[in-house]
Amino acid sequence: MGCSFTLQHYREILEIAKKNGYAFLGFHSPCSSRGQRVIYLRHDIDICLEEAVEMARTEAEVGVSATYFVLTNSPVYNVFAEDSRKLVRYIQQLGHWVGLHIDPVLFSADDLVQFEERIVNLIKFYREYLDIVPVVSFHRPSNMVLGRDFRAFVSTYSPRFFTDIKYVSDSRGTWREGCPCQRLNDRAHEAMQVLIHPIWWKITEHESLNKRLFILLEERAKCFRSYLASNVEPLRAIFCKGERE
Repeated sequence: MGCSFTLQHYREILEIAKKNGYAFLGFHSPCSSRGQRVIYLRHDIDICLEEAVEMARTEAEVGVSATYFVLTNSPVYNVFAEDSRKLVRYIQQLGHWVGLHIDPVLFSADDLVQFEERIVNLIKFYREYLDIVPVVSFHRPSNMVLGRDFRAFVSTYSPRFFTDIKYVSDSRGTWREGCPCQRLNDRAHEAMQVLIHPIWWKITEHESLNKRLFILLEERAKCFRSYLASNVEPLRAIFCKGERE
């Protein structure tokens, strides 16, 4: 078994975890029993909802659940757009949870109480449109949120998920301590938080990340042109002409 950033190996990682008795829980779930092997599986969707859907399908086929965090200030996708909301609902229909991925620098506050209140208000706002759990994954977390508990919502960086158990992440497309498959095979840790960014994982080992990103940019440009043609009358003829040519 080669340790590659492919969906096939990701499936193998999940199957190894299940074979060794790990249960996949949500961050909002009740605390696990002592002696129970547990994985809190998390996905920060920084770039592409479509990539997240592929990962969600793989997990559903294996029979595990994860929490997907949508970036509230993403410059790449708008979670309130109808196509994005359909993808989010589909991820939930596959048996997964959805929370918010929040950049803390957006919330200037005089103290932590005010900071927490602003996060709570954001969660309430999103709950008007999306069925989300009261769990927050902070984007590029600062010392202000690392290892800290909040009263009104669950943070993936609270001590019980971050410092009290094993934390592993594929940030920047690498495993700092090696692929977790061996740790899972050895049952090295009773409880783990595993952070996976869907954008790093490919269909095949030969697939180019650059090519995938280029296709993503082309798709976004196509959506933008379609929006302008539908909503900006003077541009409609220009874009329609371009499509005919």
